[in-house]
Amino acid sequence: MFTSIITKASKLDRAIILSVAAMLSFNLLVLANQLQVSPQVAQSQGTSAQLA
Repeated sequence: MFTSIITKASKLDRAIILSVAAMLSFNLLVLANQLQVSPQVAQSQGTSAQLA
């Protein structure tokens, strides 16, 4: 199904797909790290951000 689309894609199309996939994976990694932060650390980071 997707093999015909990928083979017809130009180098620019492949680069765009790769960059979007990398951006999505990086966003998922950051989201996972934010969910693992303990509430105490998140609260102290939020307080210091408000004071700055």
